[in-house]
Amino acid sequence: MNLWLSPHGIWYFRKVTIMPCGRRKEIKKTLRTRDKSEAKKKVLELLACVRSGSKTRPDNPLPSSFLEQACLSASDPIVVPNPPANQVPIPSKPPRTVETPKLSRLADKYLKERSMSWSAQETRHQKHYLYTFIERAGDRSVTKYSKRDAVSFKDWLMTSGKSPTTINKYLQKLSLFFKWLANHHEGINNVFEGLSIQRVKETNPRTAYTPEEFRQFISWAKGLKGHRKWISLLGAYTGARANEICQLYADDVQCIDGIWCLNIRSNRPDQKLKTENSARLVPIHSDVLAEGFLEFVEGRIGLRLFAELSLVMGYYSHGWGKWFNRNKPTDKDFHSLRHTVATELKSAGVPIQYTAAILGHESGGISYDRYGGSVSIKNLKKTLEQVLSLFTHAGK
Repeated sequence: MNLWLSPHGIWYFRKVTIMPCGRRKEIKKTLRTRDKSEAKKKVLELLACVRSGSKTRPDNPLPSSFLEQACLSASDPIVVPNPPANQVPIPSKPPRTVETPKLSRLADKYLKERSMSWSAQETRHQKHYLYTFIERAGDRSVTKYSKRDAVSFKDWLMTSGKSPTTINKYLQKLSLFFKWLANHHEGINNVFEGLSIQRVKETNPRTAYTPEEFRQFISWAKGLKGHRKWISLLGAYTGARANEICQLYADDVQCIDGIWCLNIRSNRPDQKLKTENSARLVPIHSDVLAEGFLEFVEGRIGLRLFAELSLVMGYYSHGWGKWFNRNKPTDKDFHSLRHTVATELKSAGVPIQYTAAILGHESGGISYDRYGGSVSIKNLKKTLEQVLSLFTHAGK
């Protein structure tokens, strides 16, 4: 009986016999073990079974017919052949372990997948949220992050001066990312689940202009030149958002039923609205017209109304906002003008559908084609003229 050790470290039974025709026949069968003693034991047990005439047990690797064919006997010597001199036994390889990718690699994969449904700007924002965390916590294997890392990042956000709304944006976007990771990989938990903070009133809410501040702003705006003058005056007298004004084209200034209006819409690829209800017609106040606004518009026919502004990250208001914050006449920001118009309309008891039509709020969103007789452009014009004129002269 011969035992043979394979290059992979597995013991085999091997027997070479001479057939009646004179041919050599090698019989080789694995014993399914790396232990030599166990291999010897298996062969001896099988020999005993064959000699006794019993059938091979289920756990035996060799059938009795195989042993009989090899002409085995209990007295056969057990020989363990040495491997050839030029053959080095190959050690068995340990099980291969697959290393989980680093978080940055999976973040890029996540952003690539989601960018198919996100806008370019949203993709940039999401990348900022994810890589801010990676920068703070370190770029490690994704399975190495714990709840402690997420809580530590939340603590940093809360001391960074960011508002509760902004902090929740970071936490919610990261929670969605880790949820995606858990759905695509084994052994990953959403460490950001349940970490959003309770929303509270903003510590520095926007406030409306006082009558004195509003008069100061109007005086300052009238002293400006070119596009800066008109953006400022339109913001004060319409309550429109900064980008709604900055993205206007000359043909967005229209005369409807004898009344000059701003047609706030997303009629071109570079125009966008916050919501569908933001599309609206807003009458232009007589004070703006008296300053020569229509003459300015005539000089921009076929062009963007404020061509001096460049499109940055999807918005024409980006550069305007930076300039305004450096040169504004009061401590109020540009959006406070919108808050001022809304406050005065409410204080004057203006019906909510009028306010919604002027500001493009969710409860209204009435365009000229959908007035349905409830709000006319003439009544909107009259409302704005009265409310803002009273406010401008209040306290004198």
